[in-house]
Amino acid sequence: MTSDGTTTMASHNDFGRFVVLSLTFGCCSIVFYVFTQQDVIIHKFAKSYLVTITHSSNETQFTGKNNYKISEKPLKLQNISTKLINNYVTMNFKGRLGNEIFEYASLYGIARHNHMIPVVHDKFRLKRIFKISLTSVKPVANIKRFKEAKACAFDEKAFVLNKKYNWTLSGYLQSWKYFIDYSDDIRKELRFQNAIQAQAVQKFNEIVKATNVTDKNKLTYIAVHVRRGDMLHDKPTVRLGYTTANVSYVNNAMSWFKKKYPSAFFIFASDDIAWCKANFNKPNTAFITRRNSAEIDMAILSQCNHSIITTGTYGWWSAWLSGGQTIYYKDFPRKGSGLDRLFDAKTYFPPNWIAMSHL
Repeated sequence: MTSDGTTTMASHNDFGRFVVLSLTFGCCSIVFYVFTQQDVIIHKFAKSYLVTITHSSNETQFTGKNNYKISEKPLKLQNISTKLINNYVTMNFKGRLGNEIFEYASLYGIARHNHMIPVVHDKFRLKRIFKISLTSVKPVANIKRFKEAKACAFDEKAFVLNKKYNWTLSGYLQSWKYFIDYSDDIRKELRFQNAIQAQAVQKFNEIVKATNVTDKNKLTYIAVHVRRGDMLHDKPTVRLGYTTANVSYVNNAMSWFKKKYPSAFFIFASDDIAWCKANFNKPNTAFITRRNSAEIDMAILSQCNHSIITTGTYGWWSAWLSGGQTIYYKDFPRKGSGLDRLFDAKTYFPPNWIAMSHL
């Protein structure tokens, strides 16, 4: 050490620089670890959702009265690189059962189209109803919001989300076009939980048995969902343009099915079952009269071969899950109404469904 202490000061400076460098290196290591682990999580999660359904006569099948089979065999990965996936898409869920199913199916389809990962909250309500495979991850930065242009119309901008961001979808997203390319995946996602499915099959058999049908296996079952309630009595809803189907429409649709299927048997569900019984109580009809949960009634309706629906997303999804021919009420919404300006029937109703009016 010199007499003025320069050697001591140099030693102190070297030690300070060492501490700063060590801390910097440590912070960089932590950031690098988090980044790489997030990438690993993304890729692992992507592998769990990038799937296709394969069908084989050797596989265990999900059975019901409906017109499709869903394999219980684990889904296989699509031939797509998970390295393309770097972003999340989630949804601000709102509404009741039919609305939430539309939102979930559209979230799934939009994310897949954009090569992003769809995520939901761990306590997402549909998880206790359906065998939903998606899970949630810790929120990340760079979140932007996408809001559909119209409430009941397909918005093609949802398929070109900027991959610089993570996205939250907002709106009802009520269009088959958002998820039609992934219909098999959606059907697998929307398998009812075992307990709900078992109850639905039991109640379905009880309903048919109560009508003294001699051979239930020879019948063609038609689900009929009639919504009245708020669309008939709630003034703001009616002013907006919501309409209810009348007796002649339902009779017209039933006649169409009876001509096509002489063994047609109709099972009604409604928020006004008394109105249905007063107008359609015939030997080839039955009614869901017990106060079941919304999901149980939907599961019962989905056991049928074909469907007649009036208005509302609940009936829409009951018919879609059934998978057969569907007749829908053409005179919805009221022409010239506010809802009519937001509604696109071509992107709301699948093209293979049959539009029908009252006589």
